[in-house]
Amino acid sequence: MELLQLRYFFDSARYLSISKTAEKYMVPPTSVSVSIKRLEKELGCKLFDRLPNKIVLNENGKRMLDSLTVVFRELDDAVSAVSDRADDTREIRILVKALRTYITDKVVEYKQKHSNTRFKLIADFDDTNYDGYDVIIDTAGEDYAGWDSFELCNQRILIYASKNSHLCGHKLTLEQLKSESFANLSLYGNHYMVLQNACHKAGFSPNLVAQVNDSACFMRIIGSGVAVGAAGELYAKVSANNDVIPLDITDFKEYQTVCIYYKKAAAYGNVRTFIDFMHDKMNFDL
Repeated sequence: MELLQLRYFFDSARYLSISKTAEKYMVPPTSVSVSIKRLEKELGCKLFDRLPNKIVLNENGKRMLDSLTVVFRELDDAVSAVSDRADDTREIRILVKALRTYITDKVVEYKQKHSNTRFKLIADFDDTNYDGYDVIIDTAGEDYAGWDSFELCNQRILIYASKNSHLCGHKLTLEQLKSESFANLSLYGNHYMVLQNACHKAGFSPNLVAQVNDSACFMRIIGSGVAVGAAGELYAKVSANNDVIPLDITDFKEYQTVCIYYKKAAAYGNVRTFIDFMHDKMNFDL
């Protein structure tokens, strides 16, 4: 029984995906699958029920996952305690074009375990000089030639309003919002472009009355009742503003896939540790 076998099982059990585990370790999915089957043979029992196109933990697998969760937490803490990448003092430079509040929270969470790590976070939709960054957070499909990437999350885009709005508590269509005022985070942000396209299909252009470049200001404007606006579902989960709620728009079913892009040549030391940390967090908050 090898440590890597246990790691492969542990991550596959958390993701319920062989392919995501293979992506994390940069190996073919067959390598992960064969390794887990070898582990099952050594243990004398199956850990997964294998169904078409998916795997499901059985009772043996659940017990194994619970035990390894404790083991790996202690092991990772021990490794951090003796190393903490103290020899790698590079500043991790991140260009954040999506999920700004969420990414900030994750950096704080990471810093609590890796106090020696320094970060530089830049939130700029217009920056196209990528040479100065180690990591970029942006929507899927963007052209970052020479950068590797993986999906961080796939979140639904919702239209938010003040909890006191007359729009709340009703099933609505986009057309019923044509007389409303809108706020947005950026004219070039993915949420507003998706909203604008959807409104055009519904026969109108959104009446933009406020444009801000800060998510807290955006949510404050929405909560005040001045305007409605589109944002990802993670905003509601990480925002401390309880004055906003998503509207029930029956013909607005849009999603945003966000990826983490990174330079493979620079993905070592503390940058690699941070990338692995973000890979472990993907999709678990939705």
